Amino acid sequence: MPPHTEFFKVKTALAAELPEDTEYVMEEITFVPQTMTAITDAEEIEQFEKFLAALEDCDDVQNVYHNAELEA
Repeated sequence: MPPHTEFFKVKTALAAELPEDTEYVMEEITFVPQTMTAITDAEEIEQFEKFLAALEDCDDVQNVYHNAELEA
């Protein structure tokens, strides 16, 4: 099974083994890209940054993830 489907199982197993008063600082799933894509053209970098800004301005968007490496 993919790791993200095992998250609840791991969390439950840890909770069963650790003391009840254990506090978690953070519990989340993070997807990390396995490959990166370089963007070297200045015009493409500008366009990509505008796209990211538009996504971040959207109230419905909580997080933006990408695999772009911006090389100026």
